[in-house]
Amino acid sequence: MIHETPHIVVVGGGISGLAAAYRLTQGKDGVQPRVTLLEADTRLGGKIRTDMFAGLPVDAGPDAFLARVPWAVALCRQLGLEKDLIAPAESKTWFWTHRRLRRLPDDLVMGIPTSPFSIARTGILSPAGIMRAGLDLVLPARPYGPDPTVEQVIGTRLGREVVERLVEPLIGGIFAGRADHLSLAATAPHLAQAAKKQRSLILSLRAQQRKKPQQTKTSVPDAPAFYSLPDGLGALIQRLAEALEERAVTVRLGTQVEDLTRLADGRYQLVCSDQTVFCANGVILATPAWTTAKLVQSFAPAVAEELAAITYSSAIVVTLGYKPSAVPGALKGVGFLAPRVDGRLLTACTWATSKWPHLSRSDLVIFRCSVGRLGDERGLQLSDEALVQRVHSELEEALGVRSQPVEVRVSRWERTFPQYDSGHQERVKRIERALTACSGLTLAGAAYHGIGVPACIHDGEEAAQRLLGNLSAEMTK
Repeated sequence: MIHETPHIVVVGGGISGLAAAYRLTQGKDGVQPRVTLLEADTRLGGKIRTDMFAGLPVDAGPDAFLARVPWAVALCRQLGLEKDLIAPAESKTWFWTHRRLRRLPDDLVMGIPTSPFSIARTGILSPAGIMRAGLDLVLPARPYGPDPTVEQVIGTRLGREVVERLVEPLIGGIFAGRADHLSLAATAPHLAQAAKKQRSLILSLRAQQRKKPQQTKTSVPDAPAFYSLPDGLGALIQRLAEALEERAVTVRLGTQVEDLTRLADGRYQLVCSDQTVFCANGVILATPAWTTAKLVQSFAPAVAEELAAITYSSAIVVTLGYKPSAVPGALKGVGFLAPRVDGRLLTACTWATSKWPHLSRSDLVIFRCSVGRLGDERGLQLSDEALVQRVHSELEEALGVRSQPVEVRVSRWERTFPQYDSGHQERVKRIERALTACSGLTLAGAAYHGIGVPACIHDGEEAAQRLLGNLSAEMTK
């Protein structure tokens, strides 16, 4: 039984750890813990980072979050930021393939063409590729196995060209992964469900589109696809930090946890790099899977082994500012994606000054260019100068930019995207089952149930809820 104010330590100051700490301060069932947050870096936010670029706040990591799931919107509402949310000014997305930009048709569902006519007009697929995709309508049902990859399901139904030129740039781009590795159920569950409902994936998706949209507990009605903030997503981190300070949460930056031990009385001891020692009734590890694996190795070796098996890919965001005279024509849309099969260094390019109203007042045209995916580390091997020049040369080819950028920024994110490979969901279930033997310890972050900002917020909040529930039960024994 706990007789004193319980102490909970959150390790990791990314969005998952911050959301967990904030939820802990709200308490539950009479439990109002003392909260400490430890972050190894000298700043909070993890992959969310906003810095000044060309005199304006431009995100160096993610620049938006999904609006049609509730968790990020709800957190912004709690923090008084809801009125500041902004939607993209443009919605068109292009593909840079076959040597020019090609607009995506509106009837694609995560890269699956539901109409052969609209996809044929784009020139993204060859005539043979379009005919192969159409075979989905007549091919017999085939077994896929317990957790098939994106390629195994969609490639079987619609052919390799649809996978390589449409689906992988969209689904694989979100995870910086490969369609032949990523679990369809873990990365695109609605497609996995559609594949189970009917023999034909196209017919199943058409049936879904004909149904009247129904609001669910995880949807936000009448919302745009994405939201951001006028000062970038870093404003969300700043407001969370202020809220934690207001609620007397101890936040220590530059403090790396080097050892985690489970004590005989069920509490946990954390030893930090500066030799500071904390004792906690509960711990939330909101750290990358490989870091978490090291911390739990001494008392949960089976969990550590599972965590260490989660692989990560790296990415780089190259932000370039050009004088308007260097960019021929108006940029209508949010940017383009580049299929891996074409061999480009770029995976995507966001036209930031067209996408976001608050950046349109810039004196420059700003591009946020993404480089890197699973198995492609060419960008990591280049110096910043060489990387900028290589990205610029590809923009010359794609958009016809006519002179060098006048402002540049390179943001390297090594081992930043956890890969939801085939078997990922079962691995997470095994981790969670094994952790039931470690009362007072729970995990949160992108490595488990979703990589987007809302999913990470939800994961942090759920971890806090679980821990508060455990403490409440302990206090009433």
